[in-house]
Amino acid sequence: MLLQILIADDEPIERKVLDKIVTDSKLPAVVVEMSRSGTEVLQHFDRYMPDLIFMDIRMPGMNGLDVSAAIKAKQPETTIAIITAYDEFQFAKRAIDIRIDYFILKPVDPGEVERVIRETIRKRPAMLAEPSRVNISPVRVQLARRIVVLLHRHYAEPVTLAWLEDKLNISHQYLGRTFKDAYQMTIMNYLTQFRLKLAARLLGDPELGIALVAEKVGIPDASYFGQIFKHELGVTPSQYRNRLLQDENAKHTARLLYDTGDRPT
Repeated sequence: MLLQILIADDEPIERKVLDKIVTDSKLPAVVVEMSRSGTEVLQHFDRYMPDLIFMDIRMPGMNGLDVSAAIKAKQPETTIAIITAYDEFQFAKRAIDIRIDYFILKPVDPGEVERVIRETIRKRPAMLAEPSRVNISPVRVQLARRIVVLLHRHYAEPVTLAWLEDKLNISHQYLGRTFKDAYQMTIMNYLTQFRLKLAARLLGDPELGIALVAEKVGIPDASYFGQIFKHELGVTPSQYRNRLLQDENAKHTARLLYDTGDRPT
């Protein structure tokens, strides 16, 4: 799948600059949302579960480091690039403690932003490649990207081909052909895979019931959710959650041993 990016900055011009850099990069990445405050970041994070966040350090309400700490506590694998106009590095120690992945100074360098995107993509080898450009025009490639953006933003809703046709004012037959030519799969298959990817992340939170996870990703029928989850991932949602929790407990134990110096010999 495309790398999902969230941009967080209270300055409209800064959000636009970053959005343009991502678009112009032609990398397999998409901006799913742009946030103006720390509160919005947390709301948008819960909804979109982005892979990468470009986070301004100065925002109304919670600052970028406070928001980053909250996100890393929920999803440690989320890549966060803190962006700041302050080069004194007074925030460096806390950024290291929070395990911030990148620290970028304003004005942002497009090359630096692209480097962060590429490195984040390399950490996620299961993502799909860039839309195919073989026998497909740039206009159709762009249309396929627009479909992906809509799917990423509205996955929790009852998305249908008729809904997409209405949103884009283009026949669903043409949308379907264009998307399949670009991504070698149908629109609805892509949507299902995207929903299951988000569900797999949400299952890491033991406070969320499986039925609620299914509802959050746009599959309100919990029984059907269980069926397609097992079909695609080979295990039930409960089995997948148990594996996640076992892995997390093992990592936690290893960290405790390391921090206390009680390491196995």
